[in-house]
Amino acid sequence: MKMKLAVTLASIMAAALAAQAHAEDPVTVAFLPGQVGIPFYSSMQCGAQAAAKAFNVQLSWNGPPDWDIALQQPFIDAALQLHPQGIVLAPTDGGALISQVKDLESKGVHVVTVDAPLDQPVETQSVQSDHLLGGVAAAKAMVAVAGDTGTFLVVGMRPGLPDIDARVKGFVDTFKKDHPNAKLLPVAYPETSSTKAAQQVAAAIQANPDLKGVYVTHSAAATGASAAIMEAGLRGKVKLVSFDADPQQIRDLKDGIYDALIIQQPYNMGYEAVKLSAQLIRHQVDKASVKHDNFLPFVVATRDNMADKNISQYFYKTSCN
Repeated sequence: MKMKLAVTLASIMAAALAAQAHAEDPVTVAFLPGQVGIPFYSSMQCGAQAAAKAFNVQLSWNGPPDWDIALQQPFIDAALQLHPQGIVLAPTDGGALISQVKDLESKGVHVVTVDAPLDQPVETQSVQSDHLLGGVAAAKAMVAVAGDTGTFLVVGMRPGLPDIDARVKGFVDTFKKDHPNAKLLPVAYPETSSTKAAQQVAAAIQANPDLKGVYVTHSAAATGASAAIMEAGLRGKVKLVSFDADPQQIRDLKDGIYDALIIQQPYNMGYEAVKLSAQLIRHQVDKASVKHDNFLPFVVATRDNMADKNISQYFYKTSCN
């Protein structure tokens, strides 16, 4: 009886040690950002690299210089040639990548999307901001600094992007419902061009002397919007509320060019996505138990609270050093 018990305990210990050794083997994850060279994705890369170190992941990071599926697809193709065990993807086209992701999932390669979801929930998990609530938060921030009468402009990116469209919808629906005396101009769509955004905001200023505020849904357009407001000599008069928290945006918030920033958590997006990928590959987490939508909250920064460490810790980075 004692011999049998000893053998059983030895077997259990051996199995546990084998499982531990297996868990400590490095796994490979390909991370495909939507755009490189901007602070949002640089911050995400920092989080991804921190998780890779913590969970013994061999991580690759490659993506296009602009948000464009035609530019991103070659990076996806190149990554797949190396047969990674997991994929983290920021899809630049929520529809075009569905079949690829569905095929990968059918072959047992787990795909986690970050920042923007696919048009169909075929990935294992989507780690992103709750973009609709971000738009609602932006509307409330705008009213706090500009009031709810006068004319306002919303700057999107291009129609058909689920994340940006939700940021627009949250703001527009809130304003139309709660502030009927305000006038909303047609949404401007400058793509990712700061120059085009500057032209559109300058035109709105010229045509609407009562323009009270501009809400911008992404940092590239915010650069153009802030330049147009400054060029018109209207800093502080035309209130500017924007998504994101690039270093220049933080400086401009302090200097009174921006009035509020709706900050996402790209660092945590990168960390959570790589962590989950490693756990799935090692079978430490069952895919069936994974909730598809993992929404991370926003932080609203103003000049009054930007020195608070609970706010400033979420400012975006240009490097991980």
